[in-house]
Amino acid sequence: MEWNSLRRAGAATATVLLLFGAGAVPAAASGLREQQATVGSPSCARQSDAVRIGVSPGASIGALSPADLDRELTLARDAGAFAVRLDIDWSGIESTRGRFDWSRTDRVIDAVVAHGMCVHGIIAYTPRWARVAGAVNDSHSRPANPSTFAAFAKTVVQRYQSRIKIWEVWNEPNIVTFFKPVPDVAAYSALLRATYTVIKQVQPDSTVLAGGMAPAEDKDGNIAGTTFLSKMYAQGANKYFDAFNVHPYTWPYLPNDPDTASWNTAMKMWSMRDTMIAGGDSGKQIWITEFGAPTGTAPNSVSEQVQSDSIGIVLDAVLGNDWLGPAYVYSLRDAGADTADTEQNFGLVRRDWTPKIAYGRVDAYAAEHSGR
Repeated sequence: MEWNSLRRAGAATATVLLLFGAGAVPAAASGLREQQATVGSPSCARQSDAVRIGVSPGASIGALSPADLDRELTLARDAGAFAVRLDIDWSGIESTRGRFDWSRTDRVIDAVVAHGMCVHGIIAYTPRWARVAGAVNDSHSRPANPSTFAAFAKTVVQRYQSRIKIWEVWNEPNIVTFFKPVPDVAAYSALLRATYTVIKQVQPDSTVLAGGMAPAEDKDGNIAGTTFLSKMYAQGANKYFDAFNVHPYTWPYLPNDPDTASWNTAMKMWSMRDTMIAGGDSGKQIWITEFGAPTGTAPNSVSEQVQSDSIGIVLDAVLGNDWLGPAYVYSLRDAGADTADTEQNFGLVRRDWTPKIAYGRVDAYAAEHSGR
């Protein structure tokens, strides 16, 4: 299915450039490449029409040994990543109120900077002492008081303002898993408003993103990204993000599979774009801060070729639509060696560091289109 067919008559959507090749790109033996976007440069934060590829490695990156962290970030840089998306986890940093442990966060942020890439910081999650009463046993509880969360965010930005210019407020607030006890657009909008305000007070030239929308439908307590966005506009919360943010996973299906149109988050980005235009935000982009597919032997995993094709289809959509911002592949390296566990097999490289087909595809794509 060509994504052009998703355009509705009269809809204010951009033309989709169709470059959906299905062939594998061999892994490239690329050397260290100079990055255009370095920390401290406006290019880390500014909106750009250029194709920019990032990586979203997941929280496990904080537990890597120094040698493995260096190796993983070198792989990201060599594949053309301009940025690495990292958790700045309030629940781990200030587990006891007023006592801060920055050691783990500092180490990873400093390593990303040393490798010449931008840091994309996700300020998220809640220590037990600050959680809403209905979900005190889970760090993915929303905060009881948005102002308390915003105060932590201000401390974060003050600490890292010379190293981070891209901020994301929470992660996947539209699903129960990440916004307990239940997703709530009004509660999230209040959190976003308070946090955006303090970030801009400290760092006016930063880019602040809303929390990335997970694939979801309006059921089981979850809220579809299209619904969540529409309600945010109805409440005026769009004034408090510089870009919207989506996680268009579609595995085991391809992002342009016509049989998935009723729920496919990748295809829903065009509807989200229409909502933003109708709300007066035609100048704001939609960023893709997680996307990919798991390989392995689980029933719903995909082949390495399908993983590569899934990533390529999304990158080609970014190339053809200047309202789509950077695209962050999840993830860089497999989280484990159990091929039967879906969650362990999203990497562009295997646990033993050997590249999958998709690593070469991302590397070749970045070399051709990102201007490095």
